Amino acid sequence: MRSECVLGAASDSGQEAPRDTWFLQGWKASRRFLIKGSVAGGAVYLVYDQELLGPSDKSQAALQKAGEVVPPAMYQFSQYVCQQTGLQIPQLPAPPKIYFPIRDSWNAGI
Repeated sequence: MRSECVLGAASDSGQEAPRDTWFLQGWKASRRFLIKGSVAGGAVYLVYDQELLGPSDKSQAALQKAGEVVPPAMYQFSQYVCQQTGLQIPQLPAPPKIYFPIRDSWNAGI
């Protein structure tokens, strides 16, 4: 006599069949898609909100603002991680000063 495996039923070997149905597998895949789509949508909104695709002087001001804000935020985050986990993160060297004038290279290829 042939034994057939039914989802959720016990097999002859005494092990249970996997309980993930096609619906749950589809939900897991769509959840990943929703998370990635939300991150991408947030990035598009940030670019639009900060007017990064607008005039070059606004783009350069936003890049300069990011250069001033990001290093202290990374330091605060590393201090938070050290405090929460008890790990010691070695002091990193200061980031290099980056000066990239967008206005000088704007439409340079035309």
